[in-house]
Amino acid sequence: MKNHHYTASGVLESERQGIFSDGWVSVGLASAVEKGSALPVHAAGIPLLVTRSQDGGLHVFHNVCRHRGLRLVAEPCQALRDITCPYHAWRYGISGDFRGAPYYSGSPGTGVPEELSGKLDLLPVRHETWFDVVFVNLSGTAPPFDEWIAPLAELWRCFDPGRLHLLSTTHYDLGANWKLVCENFLDGYHVPFVHSQAGGPETATHFENVSLSRDLFGFILPRGEADKPKPGWLPRVDLPDEIQEAQFFFCLFPNTLLAISAGWFQVISMQPMDADRSLEFLGLYLMGEIVEDDREAAADFSALMNRINEQDAAILPELQAGRYSPAAEHGSVVAYWDETVGRFQARVRKDLDTSEA
Repeated sequence: MKNHHYTASGVLESERQGIFSDGWVSVGLASAVEKGSALPVHAAGIPLLVTRSQDGGLHVFHNVCRHRGLRLVAEPCQALRDITCPYHAWRYGISGDFRGAPYYSGSPGTGVPEELSGKLDLLPVRHETWFDVVFVNLSGTAPPFDEWIAPLAELWRCFDPGRLHLLSTTHYDLGANWKLVCENFLDGYHVPFVHSQAGGPETATHFENVSLSRDLFGFILPRGEADKPKPGWLPRVDLPDEIQEAQFFFCLFPNTLLAISAGWFQVISMQPMDADRSLEFLGLYLMGEIVEDDREAAADFSALMNRINEQDAAILPELQAGRYSPAAEHGSVVAYWDETVGRFQARVRKDLDTSEA
C-alpha cells in the first residue's frame, strides 16, 4: 500500500465511512458492563454508549442527547438509576427510554406531550456479542452477524465461550495508523525478534495461513503452546489431539484481533483516532476460574501478555515514522511470511476503491 494510506487524514475519513461504518466492528467487552452501568465507546469516530439494564439486557445507543446532541456520558459510570444530560437535565433510562425533560414548556411540572415523548428514546445501534466481544454495525446494512461469523464459529466450535473468565483489560494509546496495528498482529515474522520471551525463530516458522472469508483470516501455530513457555497451572480446555497445542490468530476485519488456545483467549480491538494514532484495548481471559492459590501466577501471566503488547506498542510508532519516507513504498515483500498481511492490505484496498469510486 502507498504511504498516504497510512498518513493522510482524508484516507482515514474514507475508511471510517466505507469500512468502519459498513461492517461489524468491536467496541467493548460485555463482561466489563455490569448491571446499571454505562460504558462510552467510539466506532468510526462516532460516540456510542453501551449499557446493561437491571434485567441483564445489553444495549448500545448513540451517545447523544435527543435535544441538542450533547454527548451524554464521557466516562464509565456504575450504579446508575438514570442517564441525565448535563446540559438541560433530560433523563433516560438505562434501557434508553426517555423519562422526561424539566420545565419543557417553561413552567415547573410541565411534561413533554405524550405523542412526542415516545419518539425521544435514545437511538439504538445494531449490535451482537460473541466470545464476550461487543460488535456494532452503524450502517445497519452488514450481513446478519451469525452469518458473518459462521466460518470462524465453525472452526472454533471446540471452544466454549461460557468458560471464559476475564483476567485483565488494558488500554493503549498507540502512535500508529490502525492498519499498522492489524498488520503487526498478522506478522509472525517479527515475533522471535521483538518478543524473545515467546520463543526463538524456530518456533515461528511452523504456521498455517488460513482464509475463511474475505473478513475472517489469520494463521494457526499447530504447536504454538508446545513450542513456547506456558504456565503449568493454566486451566485448559480438552481439545482434539491435532489442535491441543495449537494457537489461533485471526483478524475479524476491520478492527478485531483474536488469539485463542486451550488455556487462554485474547481480544485486541482498536479504533482509529487520527491517521497516526489509534486507541486499543486488550482483554485477556483464562479458560476457567482462577483458584486462590493461582492468583499471583495469573497476575504474572497477565503482566507477561501485556509486556508482549507493550513491545509492539514501542515498535508501532517506528513503523509509522517510516511511512513518511518514500523509501517505504519500495519494500521487499517476503512470500513465506507476508501472505496474510498482503490479504489484509488487499481487503482494505477493495473497500477504499469502492468508497472513492
